[in-house]
Amino acid sequence: MSLTAPYTNAMRIGQGFNTYTQEIRLENAVRVGASASVEKSNGSLDTKPQSTAPPTPPTPPVTPEIASANGPSGEIPTVTINGVPGSQEAPKLARNSRPATPGSEFGGAVDVVSAPLDGLPFEIPAGPVPNTSQSVTYSTRAIENVSDIMDALNISTSMSIRYGTIHGNGNASFVNEARVLDSELNYIVSVIVNNDSHSPIEDMEFQDIPGLPLDRFTEVYGDSFISGFTDGGEFNAVISIKLNDKSKYKAVKQAVDVQLAVGPPTLEIGAKESFEKEHNEALKNTEISISVNWVGGGEIKKPEVPWTIKSVVAVANAFPSMVARSSARTQAVLTRYTSLRSFQKWKWGRLLEEKRVWESDPRNKVGGEFNRDGKRRYEEPVIILNYAPCSLYTADLFDALMNYKKLWRKIGEILANPSQYKVRPQPPKEPLSRITTTSSLRAKSLARAANGTINSPEVDDQSPFEDTIDFGGLPRAFTFNVEQGDVGWNLLENNRRRDPIPPEPVALNEARLLCREAMTLITEEAARLVDHPDLAYAEFDERTKSTRMKRPNYAYPEVLQQRLPVPIHNDILSDLSTDGAYLKTIAYAGEDNIWFEPDMVGDPKANAADLSQKFGSMSKYEDFSSLELTEPHGAEGQGPLRRISLHRYRLSSWRGWVAKAGLKRADNAIGAIGLARHHDDPAAAEADGCLHHLGHIHHGDLADSQNFKALDLGNVDITKIDIAYIPGTGYIAGMTFYDQIDGQHTERLRWRQWEGKEPAGLVHITNEPPDRGDGTVWTFAGLAGSFVDTMGNGHVLARVTGIWKKRNE
Repeated sequence: MSLTAPYTNAMRIGQGFNTYTQEIRLENAVRVGASASVEKSNGSLDTKPQSTAPPTPPTPPVTPEIASANGPSGEIPTVTINGVPGSQEAPKLARNSRPATPGSEFGGAVDVVSAPLDGLPFEIPAGPVPNTSQSVTYSTRAIENVSDIMDALNISTSMSIRYGTIHGNGNASFVNEARVLDSELNYIVSVIVNNDSHSPIEDMEFQDIPGLPLDRFTEVYGDSFISGFTDGGEFNAVISIKLNDKSKYKAVKQAVDVQLAVGPPTLEIGAKESFEKEHNEALKNTEISISVNWVGGGEIKKPEVPWTIKSVVAVANAFPSMVARSSARTQAVLTRYTSLRSFQKWKWGRLLEEKRVWESDPRNKVGGEFNRDGKRRYEEPVIILNYAPCSLYTADLFDALMNYKKLWRKIGEILANPSQYKVRPQPPKEPLSRITTTSSLRAKSLARAANGTINSPEVDDQSPFEDTIDFGGLPRAFTFNVEQGDVGWNLLENNRRRDPIPPEPVALNEARLLCREAMTLITEEAARLVDHPDLAYAEFDERTKSTRMKRPNYAYPEVLQQRLPVPIHNDILSDLSTDGAYLKTIAYAGEDNIWFEPDMVGDPKANAADLSQKFGSMSKYEDFSSLELTEPHGAEGQGPLRRISLHRYRLSSWRGWVAKAGLKRADNAIGAIGLARHHDDPAAAEADGCLHHLGHIHHGDLADSQNFKALDLGNVDITKIDIAYIPGTGYIAGMTFYDQIDGQHTERLRWRQWEGKEPAGLVHITNEPPDRGDGTVWTFAGLAGSFVDTMGNGHVLARVTGIWKKRNE
């Protein structure tokens, strides 16, 4: 466990302290200062009054003259620290400038990616060389879980569980936990500066309370005491990045990793500018949130300069020099009671006295009331509880609590917009667990109730510590009892359930109730650990070679997450107001009678320059919707589809020599889609049986059955389409159409660009209408999307979605 704790104004020298909860305990638990102690006749210790002369306040060290040098445009300025001369003198800051308010500066509506750094984002006044040294810890790390932030900031997870949010001293509230939970990438930049100073050696005397039961010592005194404070400064910045396009994860992570790298750049100026342009492009269409907190250092940033990734790194690099000028108390130094001679003297005196009293009690002697078989021996009481094994368990509890809070908010969003969600697709018909259906759950619960074992978990699933400790129940009023045998309220059953939760109010509110149950159990478990840290221990039995360890008393949040409804549509990245495929399709939609992906499946539309660079000069998108062929226009009835075909994209051999790399890569993808309606004349159709074609078919391929595949829709009901593409290529690599009979999906039409092993990076998106749990039946109505017209090299299918209509509409 850490022997420091974040400083608060309530802390005083000599106070007892609990390192697990980071809470102050008894005042004057240890008397610190020059004193002489005398031993009382009863064995306790007393001290002479401590000198009341006020201590000499520490003189804050001052900074040297600070200079800065600006590199090329957009480069992070380098700052000289601790007297190292620079090439330019930094602007002077007025002596009466206002101090910064910790935690008051946050990244807001400013572009935190491309906002330029015109010079330094801060000002440091010149001054004499400081007469003290510093120890500096600079760290930048990626955050996987919220508990990683707790570890980086030295915040108690136990206290945070109690308050239901990140909580420590006042500096912890700056973390936006909701933003951290919702973001795909999270980083924390931390700078800890300690101004090394020589502390005088002082006497420390433990102050005992006569008659205090030994097993209540930690409750009253804690497991350590405050013996001093560190002087310096702390700077922390949490950077959260939410990706609108999940396929850009790798590029965005690389861009942020480079910007947060410590040390001077090693690239040439031209190469560096190229990298910066590439990284700034990767960070477009991302939501970046920056939360900053600092102690010490004074005003570390100019008020008019926004917090950006670059300004965070610049301020972090200069922060030690700022702290040399303006420092503050940052940490409380903690010392174990066991390191005090006076405590050890008191401890062993009490233990010997306790043992003497126990052995002199007739009831404990052989044959006595408490020791009839003579096997009972005196057990030494535990005075100071050991919290060391609790850190991992408490971190798991806190992460589970945060996950349940995220699920709680998610369920609230679904309740507010149930029509935007559908039932999660059923898992494969595999034996995932011994209990997989609602009917089997109810049958098992009723059987257990009939046998009188409703509250007895099965032997193989019982927690090893289930029956070892009885903590009793907390007094409760105005609460409800979960019905015995009621489905959904048994821990083991909840962990095994895989049935999806429909997007309807009763089921969703029951799911929220499960979240509240779990969060309550987690809070109570963390509270029990304060007095019973042995709940976190793992106990190995040498004889049986088995380990006993407590299971969580709450259902795993990941199980509930995998049962919740999913959005009907994918994330929308394009501007639908200008998307021709969307506009052509939505024009035929009534009151929720048509379903399709508004943003299609595939890469978002590229700008003209990028499209030309990938597929050739003058390339452009050509949007389509088959509803323009099949839906009625005024009094003209068009009729539904009868046949569909997919045609190969083939790049002519003589054009391949000069074609762009993107075109060469798209060879054998989809170049055209054929459609035939019920009333079309089959005699007028092409070799694929279709009369209408979207895209472009090479004249030499019209009659070649090797270059197309077709499907009659007369006896087939397309229920889903598997669409495959490699993000970043700009085209669709494959499509597979399925129908469903008796719950089994059967492949009916497939076109794949590849043969054999799938190419690296390929992703599959299932395109299917939503199941809202209300019995709605959908019928396949056609396709919508975009081709890339390569202006002389044919068409390539770039984006696509299936279209389904409600049956009988």
